[in-house]
Amino acid sequence: MFRNRSQLLSAVPAGPGRERRALALSLLAEAVESVDPARCTRQGLEQLSSEGLGNARPLYVVAMGKASLAMAREALSLVEVEGGIVHCFESGMLGPLRLERCGHPLPVAEAAEQGERMLDFARSLGADDDVLVLLSGGASAMLEAPVAGIRLDELRQTTEVLLKSGANIGEINTIRRCLSRTKGGRLLEALHPARVFNLIISDVPGQPPSVVSSGPTLPPAGGRAEDVVARYGLQKDLSESVLTALRTNSGRTWQEPEGLRLRTLVVADNDSAVEALVAAGMRMGLDLKRAPTSVVGEAREAAIAFQREAVSLEGDGYVGGGECIVTVRGEGRGGRAQEFVLAAAGAASVGLVAALGTDGIDGMSAAAGALCDEHALAACGEDFTPGAYLDHNDSDGFFSRVGTQLITGRTGTNVSDIYLFLR
Repeated sequence: MFRNRSQLLSAVPAGPGRERRALALSLLAEAVESVDPARCTRQGLEQLSSEGLGNARPLYVVAMGKASLAMAREALSLVEVEGGIVHCFESGMLGPLRLERCGHPLPVAEAAEQGERMLDFARSLGADDDVLVLLSGGASAMLEAPVAGIRLDELRQTTEVLLKSGANIGEINTIRRCLSRTKGGRLLEALHPARVFNLIISDVPGQPPSVVSSGPTLPPAGGRAEDVVARYGLQKDLSESVLTALRTNSGRTWQEPEGLRLRTLVVADNDSAVEALVAAGMRMGLDLKRAPTSVVGEAREAAIAFQREAVSLEGDGYVGGGECIVTVRGEGRGGRAQEFVLAAAGAASVGLVAALGTDGIDGMSAAAGALCDEHALAACGEDFTPGAYLDHNDSDGFFSRVGTQLITGRTGTNVSDIYLFLR
């Protein structure tokens, strides 16, 4: 899984330090493998098939998000599919399914046309059809159909502002819903009167499924966009047309279509990945304590709290899951996982601390996360301090120089982040 595993291990002399790094990599890999999209899709389809999915009815597939392609491939191997659309990172055909190449975290130039094709396809289905929706994190950027008066470049600019603002994913999606004709249950409206079956890999710890990818095929979550704008002082950063659309749509009430037939199943989430890591540790004879709640909030602040709790507990280590935020103030490069480890570097004097984005991409970095231990700290010169890099939000610069980034490439899944301390 880790493309630079050999480099991470060979950089440390043979002994406990190298063994601890190898153990951390194995545990993190167990967490990601436990939420493998094919495995989770297979388990979900077994349950939905027992409930009548596709039983003597035409079955179509709509897939969106970072895990969409792997989920669609597995679905095709298990059930007979008439057609559908997959929003992913490739283009072409997958059997009867059309693949649309999309972008993340910002939509591609043709995103509006892709969104229109998705809506046209949804409206073409009827009451005798079944639709299997394969939804995973990332689809907010990968499925776009702007409301009237909003250009795609304004959506891109709004997303950039939101990603730097410190807003959490639920708040970001509250604004996205107001600017879209697919999000917040509006794709579900277009699919009606077909029967809709959602299989979801959730990337929003502690949040309902309707928050995943702005909930295109679920009744919308609560929250007012205008409140988010005011909370983070975004008025000066958003275009007037975007602000007008937010005022117009912020209070929109979702009307459930008459006779709606909807079944939703969450097949993997952050909790299941953390549980898999703890279970793997137990099989190895480790006593790993688990954080009682999701790790959330500003990454550098959450890291200090995690570090303090981790080093105070007895046992072999401490494990948490969640999704932090980063309020960007500097000009550096990185993401929430690497910034978390950089802020928690103090724990590296008594062990190893690591954070991993399960999708394999940490912010705008090419890394999935990073680890830090006494060997990484020893690589720092006198003019090379974690604090200076933290001040510039340049966690990527720090860990690429130290040589302890975690490189996986896109993993094909996405259940947010994993945090690990090994004594």
